[in-house]
Amino acid sequence: MGFFDLNIPFREFSPSGKATIDSTRTKLVVKAMELGYTGITYNRTIRGVMSDHHRCSISLLTLSSLLKLAPSPSSSVKLHRDLLGIPVATPFGQYRRLTIYIDSPAQSQALNSGKPILKTYDLVAVKPLNQSAFDQACERLEVDVIVIDFSAKLPFRLKQPLVKAAAEIFKKGGN
Repeated sequence: MGFFDLNIPFREFSPSGKATIDSTRTKLVVKAMELGYTGITYNRTIRGVMSDHHRCSISLLTLSSLLKLAPSPSSSVKLHRDLLGIPVATPFGQYRRLTIYIDSPAQSQALNSGKPILKTYDLVAVKPLNQSAFDQACERLEVDVIVIDFSAKLPFRLKQPLVKAAAEIFKKGGN
């Protein structure tokens, strides 16, 4: 099985139109395949309170649109898949992720209420913006990913008991 961690920020609107967005996405997927990735995740990010217009509207690319740009798997795709032990015929994975920045208990509560909006995505991630939000994310939130940006000073402390609690929830199948 191949693993990957490549998420592509999803832009819904472009001054050039939807065709330009789809063309760019197709080129990115083909390039990811050539670099050895076995899948990507389209990532939509929201700040503030979630509403119905945040329902997933990300359409996955079709095989025919990929084949137009790359008619047959290139030698680099074959090489990388051989190295990873992944058959060339294995489909390229495309997933839809929602990343929510949280800094208040109200935002955290929305993530545990079984909102239908969250079910329209393959993955739900949270990016805590303060200590309280990080604590809740580790102990109680039903999410797939907790995003931590190590490129800047963290606005909270990574406490070992909280990180262990999050790992235990994941091991038990919490999400």
